[in-house]
Amino acid sequence: MIKYLLLQQQFDIHRMQAEAGNLISTAWKEHYNKKHYEGGWSILPLRSIGGSLDNTYSIHSSANEKIVYQDTLLLAGCEYFKKVLDFFQCEKTSVRLMKLEAGAIIKEHSDQEMSFEEGEVRFHIPVHTNQRVEFYIMDEKVPMKEGECWYLNLSLKHRVSNLGNTDRIHLVIDCRVNDWVKDMFNNVLLKKEISEEELRPHYSPEEKLRIIQQLRLMNTDIGNELADKMESE
Repeated sequence: MIKYLLLQQQFDIHRMQAEAGNLISTAWKEHYNKKHYEGGWSILPLRSIGGSLDNTYSIHSSANEKIVYQDTLLLAGCEYFKKVLDFFQCEKTSVRLMKLEAGAIIKEHSDQEMSFEEGEVRFHIPVHTNQRVEFYIMDEKVPMKEGECWYLNLSLKHRVSNLGNTDRIHLVIDCRVNDWVKDMFNNVLLKKEISEEELRPHYSPEEKLRIIQQLRLMNTDIGNELADKMESE
């Protein structure tokens, strides 16, 4: 399973920052999942369900094939962002500018079914960032720089802190996996994979003992078999 990768493609940071600057006074929408963050985390939709500027939701396309994503009016005035999107020769679903304000944090969480292996990928292109932005996937820091393009397996646990004095803004692009995506993932600057062993939950000896006790109390064949396995480990 791919944990993250860095594409060879680099984008013109000056043009992206200029277009993002033109939108800075636009009414950003607070991120809808407020339990996942503290401080300011907001969105400008460039491509959304029905092309609505008020719809900031990103819904996995396989969950409902009837969902139709369309460009918003904001994207119409962003010539370079449109060129960036044209680079991705696959179906684009949600496309957003996402701003994490100085001092804000995104708590550890995972985004269901948002991975290459599950058919949908999310790319992050930093437009504005600073050296004190910390993005972690499964406790590994991913050092993303302005203009780079990263695929991040967000079905894994991840968290973000902006400890700097400036806002962090990323262009975030969701795409459905096709042959073009598969070919591109075979020719990248950096790729980190994760093993099945790393994906397994790791328990302390005390936690293992409590789980074994609960399995024994169930007094079922499956429960006893799992308890036996954990004891042997």
